[in-house]
Amino acid sequence: MTDKPRLIEVAFPLKQTSIDSVHEKNVRHGHISTLHIWPARRPLAACRAALIATLLPDPGNKKERAEILEKLGGIIVDKTKKKKLPSGKIEETYTQETEGGILHWGRETSTDLDWFREKIKEAYGGRAPKVLDPFAGGGAIPLEAMRLGCEVTAIDINPVAWFILKCTLEYLQKLAGQKLRLPDFVLKDRDFMESFFKAQGYKGASLKSQLEKLGCNKDNYIQLSYIEVEAATLEADLAWHVRAWGWWVLQQARRDLAKFYPTFADFEPIKESEKEWEKREIKRVPILEDGNLDIKTLNQEFSEEYLKDSYNPRWVPKPTVAYLWARTVKCKSCRATIPLLKTRWLCKKDKKRVVLTMEPKAEKTGVVFGVEIGVPVVGGNAAQKRAHDKKIGAGTMSKSGASCPCRPSIMTMGDIRLEGKAGRLGAVMTAVVVDGQDGKEYRLPTAEEIEMAAKAEKELESVFAEIPFGLPKESIIEDAKHNTWCVQYGIDKFYKLFTPRQLLTLGIFIKSNRCVQEIMHIAGYPSDYIETIIGYLALANNRLADYSSSVCSWHNSKEEMRNTFARFALPLVYDFTEVLPLSKTSGGYLGAIDWIYRYLEHALNAVSNTHLPTINKQSAIESVEGNLDIILTDPPYYSAIGYSVLMDFFYVWLRRTLYGLSAEFDKAFQEPLAPKWNHKQNDGELIDDASRFEGDKSKSKANYEDGMYRVFQNCHKALKPEGRLVIVFAHKHPDAWETLVSAIIRAFYAYPFYIYRRSINQK
Repeated sequence: MTDKPRLIEVAFPLKQTSIDSVHEKNVRHGHISTLHIWPARRPLAACRAALIATLLPDPGNKKERAEILEKLGGIIVDKTKKKKLPSGKIEETYTQETEGGILHWGRETSTDLDWFREKIKEAYGGRAPKVLDPFAGGGAIPLEAMRLGCEVTAIDINPVAWFILKCTLEYLQKLAGQKLRLPDFVLKDRDFMESFFKAQGYKGASLKSQLEKLGCNKDNYIQLSYIEVEAATLEADLAWHVRAWGWWVLQQARRDLAKFYPTFADFEPIKESEKEWEKREIKRVPILEDGNLDIKTLNQEFSEEYLKDSYNPRWVPKPTVAYLWARTVKCKSCRATIPLLKTRWLCKKDKKRVVLTMEPKAEKTGVVFGVEIGVPVVGGNAAQKRAHDKKIGAGTMSKSGASCPCRPSIMTMGDIRLEGKAGRLGAVMTAVVVDGQDGKEYRLPTAEEIEMAAKAEKELESVFAEIPFGLPKESIIEDAKHNTWCVQYGIDKFYKLFTPRQLLTLGIFIKSNRCVQEIMHIAGYPSDYIETIIGYLALANNRLADYSSSVCSWHNSKEEMRNTFARFALPLVYDFTEVLPLSKTSGGYLGAIDWIYRYLEHALNAVSNTHLPTINKQSAIESVEGNLDIILTDPPYYSAIGYSVLMDFFYVWLRRTLYGLSAEFDKAFQEPLAPKWNHKQNDGELIDDASRFEGDKSKSKANYEDGMYRVFQNCHKALKPEGRLVIVFAHKHPDAWETLVSAIIRAFYAYPFYIYRRSINQK
């Protein structure tokens, strides 16, 4: 215990209406002198700025403060960007960008960063300060602390967050600077090796020479016995090995999945032609044994000379981007099948307007869909145009429920929920989005596409029989905030969030992932590399799951899909989108690997020569080792987000992917779902959720305050006498602020302390 006052900083959002009331209440009781304001946002740049402001002492003069700010944020400069339009004209746009500084991601090796590291060490007597985040989540704060040269401890109770912390902080720090030879299988792929050599700086003649030495020819074929490339040239860092093994997993999955995702071709010329040619029905593109498209066979009816002329029509493959679906319900009046559509607009742009048409069948048992392209704009002013568009694109859904297109009748929301709980909600494929020569195109699904989507269900049992824990039949928990309100419609198990084909896809990717461990052992990879690469592949699987559920939807103005967690909820989406996992388009597995590769490419530089972090899977209520300089944390936002019930979506897939990789993982994911609140141990996830206290809101609120009190008490004990605690917090309700501040006051009541207030706009 020390007589020296402890500095506490509470971060408030800039537009928090309850600040004044909380401030006045606590000042009135003599607990707080002033409050310190930080912008409560999660981006890495904000974490970086907050850390620097916390770690560095005030220089005490305007000149040195200005120097710190410039090295932090850089300077603003005017930029002119030129873009060539389709008409051939050059369009110039004027923007303002920053130069220098360390806030932008990608400036990991700048002299400014080295300057900050030295200044921070100097402020702590020539050593690295010790920083703790007891609610570390995905690791934004610990990553930035590592980047600034600190010794970091990151804690989280949720196994998903703990695993992400390992991938964000630990794995790449362990393997930064290390290189291994690329595996032989990836040397067979010309596109992959061309990308790899380009990243090493090869271009032009030198690039061509390396590919020729490797044995790659224009037919994308290689004979390994003729490899002449120097061994050092094929040495690659962790980012490229993750990309290589991701490529391998994709090839394995493609063999099994390609038949379930048929690609079709249109008969048309490559270039617009005035020649007359007869339109033909679309044709399925044949596939090779490895699941890739057989383009040669597709156009074997034409001579090489004919195909050289781009104005001659031929079969042009148009890869599928997404399948659009609508849930269905039987009308209680006429028993017709009602498609649940919020809108029938497929694409709504200024120069591209496509709508899904819908007409009742002759026998009034359902509807017949069509696709109308080039929908005209009607109306004299903006309001009239909006009204017309709303009318012609209206779906069947409204706040009242679903309107039957065959008879004047409505299925109320209550009716739909009852049908859902009885397992009587169906689904129908309404349209297919394909990648055409001039952008995305829309058409009706073929009979074969509908058939293959249904056939996937027959394969589920055999695929998941080989996967630990089988189909994800764990229950979806509904919390007090109803973050998982899909449960109200009968989607109460995790496997029900997916179509049969989506489940099959995720199962096959998990199987392929689980094969990697044995193959890497045979290839002679070190054990730390094996665990690391499989870990990142598991993350790619989880991202694929995020883009491959029946909660995904189509953004008709951007022509792209929204992922499952477009917001913090698992709702029921009436008209949902199914992505093609094998494609290069957004949401596919390749895109997931690419995002991880891009992160690793930057982060490997960012954390090189930094201290190895300590990552613990434990409750923030548990005591931590002391002697800390800084505790900077972003605690759970009271009742705003049901973190654990939502993260269970990823938990169930990680559990199946990582099982058997190590005893540590098996222990972390031993339970069917992630920890919530354990009443016997009086410990667990700290959020305000009345459903965990039999609906008693007062008990839930008291539990949150008491838990936070114990967390901050431990923080106080773990800090050095001159240490600092910074709390970033955001919530729109005054109760949340009152509860959090009360917990801080209780934890530090016996010790003298100050809480400072400074406007974020203060210079």
